[in-house]
Amino acid sequence: MNIENLTALAVNSLKDTKGPLKEFRQGQIDLFKENGLFSPIKDSYKFTNLETFFETLLDVKQLALPDFTKTDFPTMVFIDGELNHQDPLPQGVKITKISDRFDEIKSKLTSSNALSHLHHGLLQEGLLIEIEKNQEISKPIRILNLLSLNKVSAPTNFIFADRQSQVTVIEETISLESSHAFIAETYITALEGARVEHIQLDQESSNSLNHGSVFADVERDATVRSFFFTMKGKLNRKNLTLNLNEAGANGESYSLFLTNNREHSDINTAINHKAADTTSDQMAKGILDGESKGIFTGLIHIFPKSQRVASAQLNKNLLLSKKAQLHSQPQLEIFADDVKCSHGSTTGQLSDDEVFYFQARGIPADKARTLLAHGFGMEIVQKITNREARDYIGQTVMGHLETKFNLGGKE
Repeated sequence: MNIENLTALAVNSLKDTKGPLKEFRQGQIDLFKENGLFSPIKDSYKFTNLETFFETLLDVKQLALPDFTKTDFPTMVFIDGELNHQDPLPQGVKITKISDRFDEIKSKLTSSNALSHLHHGLLQEGLLIEIEKNQEISKPIRILNLLSLNKVSAPTNFIFADRQSQVTVIEETISLESSHAFIAETYITALEGARVEHIQLDQESSNSLNHGSVFADVERDATVRSFFFTMKGKLNRKNLTLNLNEAGANGESYSLFLTNNREHSDINTAINHKAADTTSDQMAKGILDGESKGIFTGLIHIFPKSQRVASAQLNKNLLLSKKAQLHSQPQLEIFADDVKCSHGSTTGQLSDDEVFYFQARGIPADKARTLLAHGFGMEIVQKITNREARDYIGQTVMGHLETKFNLGGKE
């Protein structure tokens, strides 16, 4: 799909949209048509050619719906962008469609480049999740996207955590072998003392594009913990912008991608320390096999006058094939002098010394490699604080680790 086809797709989808949302979408379509596709963001996508992917999208075709796991925590199910099912919600949580309150939230939508214009021009229904003041929601809230069409989808979700509240939200995407593009945006606001744990879990087809952007604003003494788990997909790009706006704000970013064959995964994060006495922690991991490619770009930006900041960043990657490629770009931009910052990046194969350690204790080499790879990936899962979410994500990640890589030593 070229610019003309993408523009036509967005225009055709306007017929079912009304009011302020339609006016907003039309304006964004005009901006997309005027500015082109990716030139304004070319540098940050130098290892990931989205334009080539759009050219390979197939015609719209209906496929069977993929299977999905039912859970004991509330789930909202979207099928090809349409809300299909909503479980009862716990006390202290309010969920509304963004179309019903679009006038309130449209100013929060980031619109800085051609790709965001495309997303907004295609913007479908999404949810506004509001957690009331002083409410601690013990069960995760799950948003499940099931994709069964060869098409371009553009959901948007907002998470608003009022003062001293706590919530874990899982956004999960599952598809069959459709040739679709899933362009999603999530906006998080954590007011004073709130704690938000946000998890994205992607299990898509070998012909799919998943482009997800998360924007989070963290206020005084609040915490936002962001997780990306990319298990499958032809091309995956994840963006995180984490703004620490007031003293005591804490931001954490954890990610894990698994790639094999010719899969491509790209993680791009920016943690902005906009106030003094803020903290952040980041760990990104990738396991790569076949001829797959992984990219990690992580920026920590400390603004002037943001003193007494503590920030740490670590990127670790495991290559299971000599043909796999990894590009790692940790970055620090520091404009204050009283800070504690660290960053590091390692890429390598399974350690022969570690395998030998297991062999010396009677564990075969292939089983040792399996255990080491699983331990490498599951470290990210263990960062999840909500027990039910951790168990659910852990089972899913372990299943993909068992089936995606041929390490031997399986039970």
